[in-house]
Amino acid sequence: MKALNLLRVVAHAKRGSDEATLLHLYRSLIRSKLDYGTIVCGSARKSYLRMLDPIQNQALRLCLGAFRTSPATSLHVEANEMPMELRRRRLASQYSLKICSNLSNPARNCAFDERFTKLFDKRPNHIRPLGLRVKTDLSAIGFKQKDIFTSSISTVPPWLLKRLFVDLSLNSFAKAETITEYFKI
Repeated sequence: MKALNLLRVVAHAKRGSDEATLLHLYRSLIRSKLDYGTIVCGSARKSYLRMLDPIQNQALRLCLGAFRTSPATSLHVEANEMPMELRRRRLASQYSLKICSNLSNPARNCAFDERFTKLFDKRPNHIRPLGLRVKTDLSAIGFKQKDIFTSSISTVPPWLLKRLFVDLSLNSFAKAETITEYFKI
């Protein structure tokens, strides 16, 4: 991975960058590539998904200046990063909630179709679709689908909306010299 090589150069021991900059580079160059397509790739076998873990661990070792023998869990804690498995589950849950909030999204009915539940309960070795995988995580936190606030895109274009009036007259007064009651009005 070219981004990992770039991080290796920038993390040089003598003339390298600081930890915060390296972690920022990791998040923007490497983690973004690891996260790309996570929702779709989440249906892959666990053994295939675990192939990405060493890339994250190597990048975190470079950012933190840790030894090769440092445990991955301590790297995650030190860098304030989630393990890849938890991150994939979080991103899938966020995407599912986003799907549910839009009633006109065509993926909404497919993702949470209850017809497939019995089929996959009979075959526990088969990989479940997104809605069924996320359903267990969401029910663990007490989520109910009826609690979702639905949103929709306005049919009126923003340039045709009435302009809002914002009163900025308080901006002309110095805060230290003005009575606090005046600001409360």
